[in-house]
Amino acid sequence: MGIEEILKRTEVFLGLDDSDLDKIAALPSCREVSYQAGEVVVRAGDEAKFLYVLKEGEVNVMMAVPVKSEQGAKVVVDVITKGGFFGWSAMVKPHFYTMSAICRKPCKVVAISGDELLALFDKDYYIGYRVFQSLYRIIGTRLRDLEQVMVRGERWPFFERWRSI
Repeated sequence: MGIEEILKRTEVFLGLDDSDLDKIAALPSCREVSYQAGEVVVRAGDEAKFLYVLKEGEVNVMMAVPVKSEQGAKVVVDVITKGGFFGWSAMVKPHFYTMSAICRKPCKVVAISGDELLALFDKDYYIGYRVFQSLYRIIGTRLRDLEQVMVRGERWPFFERWRSI
């Protein structure tokens, strides 16, 4: 499966036509990368340089939360599966990852430079508009899910506490 096909099935790129996806796939940084289970792809607080699209595997998006009995317990905020993406901070200032992404299983991802994507959006406003429309919807959903954990104390079935990373 080519990179264009992977991008076509990715939630943040839905609504783009083949020529738009070809422009993204042609970016110099756009490449496939493999990771092993347990490997950290991005770490909260690091400079955000890449957006990642998951081709295969599963990735936990995690954050540390204050817990009275534990210091800095790590909570799974989202589980990214095939066609999902993470690392959106590469496209949004101040360009630092807000959460960590850790492979649950061996993974293959497509890495795309946030700087190159933003430069493409400057040249082709339509692509940027469509991508950011999707991005805002997805971020909103993730923030509502995070609220369930942080404010209400509710946990969806895919939330887990991790003892150590």
